[in-house]
Amino acid sequence: MCGFVATFQKGNKAPPNLLQSFSNDLIHRGPDSEGIINHADFSMVFRRLSIIDLHPASDQPMQDASGRYFIVFNGEIYNYITLRNQLINEGMVFKSHGDTEVILNGYIKYGNDFISRLEGMFAFVIYDTLNSKIIGARDPFGIKPLYFSRKKDLFAFSSEVRPLRRLVGTEIDPVSFYELLIYRFATGRLSNYKNIELIPGGTIVSIDLNNSSYREEKFYDSESLFSSENPNLDEENSIKLVQEDLVNSITSHMNSDVGFAVQLSGGVDSSLITAISSSIKNNEKLKTFGISIDDELNEEKYRNMVIKRYNVEHHEVHLSEEKFTDEFPSAVNSMEGPVPHFGCVMLKLLCKEISKTDKVVLTGEGADEFFGGYARYSEWKRLRTFGILANSLPKFTWDLFSRYSSIKRYSGHDSAVLASVYFDVNKLNGMFPDLKPTSDQREIISSQFKDYRNKLRGLDQSAYLSSLLLRQDKMSMSSSVEARVPFTHLPLAKMIHTIPLDLLIPGNATKPVLKKAAIKWLPDELVFRRKIGLTLPLHKWLSNEKGFGRYIEYVLDPNSKLSSFGDLSIIKNHIKEFKKETPGNGIPITAHLINMELWLRSLDNDLTENSVI
Repeated sequence: MCGFVATFQKGNKAPPNLLQSFSNDLIHRGPDSEGIINHADFSMVFRRLSIIDLHPASDQPMQDASGRYFIVFNGEIYNYITLRNQLINEGMVFKSHGDTEVILNGYIKYGNDFISRLEGMFAFVIYDTLNSKIIGARDPFGIKPLYFSRKKDLFAFSSEVRPLRRLVGTEIDPVSFYELLIYRFATGRLSNYKNIELIPGGTIVSIDLNNSSYREEKFYDSESLFSSENPNLDEENSIKLVQEDLVNSITSHMNSDVGFAVQLSGGVDSSLITAISSSIKNNEKLKTFGISIDDELNEEKYRNMVIKRYNVEHHEVHLSEEKFTDEFPSAVNSMEGPVPHFGCVMLKLLCKEISKTDKVVLTGEGADEFFGGYARYSEWKRLRTFGILANSLPKFTWDLFSRYSSIKRYSGHDSAVLASVYFDVNKLNGMFPDLKPTSDQREIISSQFKDYRNKLRGLDQSAYLSSLLLRQDKMSMSSSVEARVPFTHLPLAKMIHTIPLDLLIPGNATKPVLKKAAIKWLPDELVFRRKIGLTLPLHKWLSNEKGFGRYIEYVLDPNSKLSSFGDLSIIKNHIKEFKKETPGNGIPITAHLINMELWLRSLDNDLTENSVI
């Protein structure tokens, strides 16, 4: 796991101080070694976190034996040993024992066709110096980030946004801003900034530096998964397949020359990873890390069930209001945008603790999106009905149906799209009246499916999961920890999509197939209970003016950054009314306004060096 920047401009050499600034921007992603090359047409900057093949032969940027090709690569290829052996049998020679050279030699041998053979998480850029051709690629689910910018005949790729802002400047994208405001995460190519885009997962970028031509092709399309349902697959065999493929996925994700740990919340997903990992290790001691909050709902009771059953060395991290408040601006800065979930602070603190002993951690992202783990999956029939009613009734009739006011929020909207939105959209629109939704990416995703359950799955797997993967990447890498996600693994995903929808998402239940598969390793009391998660008392903390509530003044400041986008008087009235409310659960809009404000403020001073074009 690493970080890189690659810039390309025919006949121009990059300023050395700029390349060093890139390296400093990314040092948290790779503190183990630095690699910088600077040629007439291109430069590559690399920071390495050594996980596989710790020998310097696997350092990057890596050059092939002929000197023609260069590569920078961030991620892990889990089937690299199999691919390496195949390439050796076909005459390819290796100088290292890691996965980077497998990608490079595989591309040299087979071109773009080799990329679809890779199983893992990856973002890489290869440069062919003979033909002046650039290839960039990102893994199918976009587990590893790959940002791209173009400035006339200058092309640049990066693992994070900050280096690219040095090239093209820092200008907030209003389309992204609206999505961040409503959904907490911008979809698709949106990076939060103008002139910087996020290359979609499963995409290959080809650039010819001779004529500055740019072309994209998909080597993976998520839509293909949804056409693979096997109606003849029964529940018993579905459960067996899940059990087998989970073991296979977790086994492959355990491969590391520096060991690994597990994020253990006590939920089904992380408990399964812990249980299966421990079983594969023949009960060799396994390190786990969890987080707790005093006097709040958490899953410590269920964590303890797993800890007692398996040979686990558990480390508990306590999250207090003070720690949360102090760390929150840092989490926003690491996210390079507002945090998509306030649990980002929890993850950042947890990974900071993990980094003291480990470089690799296994996490549960993807289980809810692929197996149907959110409440919306158990309530899909009701949500579908609400959407139909809300978009069928004339607006003037809503006053006659006051008892059904909760349905009104779906009026004029796709209910599947709004199913994951926690805020009052109308209230936010009132605070920012000049902002208009101009991106319909979520609606496009939803419209591709007839079955409402697939609408939810398509949205979660394409949009919501992206936010969780980016969150996990940036929070973990801020402490130089590689996060691996065995539930978000293409072979496993392909199998899950063969399971009939009526088994996978019947309604009135969440993750029924996964839970029935889990009882092979976990007690019923843990598996078949209400999902708790980590509940943050944000409303309560906001009432403490010396705690999290101190950030409210940033929003109310006449020179607040949000005032450039919204109506400050309406925002002030909202916060005034909010302070009168009785503390409750959920995510208050006030907390999200703070989230947005702190992000905008962070942009004033986060480029600490002057190396900017």
